[in-house]
Amino acid sequence: MPRLALPLLLALAAAVALSGCGRQGKLEPPPEQKLVQGQDGKSKDPGPEKPKTSFFLDPLLN
Repeated sequence: MPRLALPLLLALAAAVALSGCGRQGKLEPPPEQKLVQGQDGKSKDPGPEKPKTSFFLDPLLN
């Protein structure tokens, strides 16, 4: 058990240290995507357009 404690402690310390990396906040839209003006005057991200694909259970669900 003592042999496992040091690598486990180092792995835990590395995971905690790396968990704070990255940017916080919303993702930036791609350059070609346009923002939509909302009713309140603020710009809103419309999100990616999803292609219409059919699912084999659609006749049962509709």
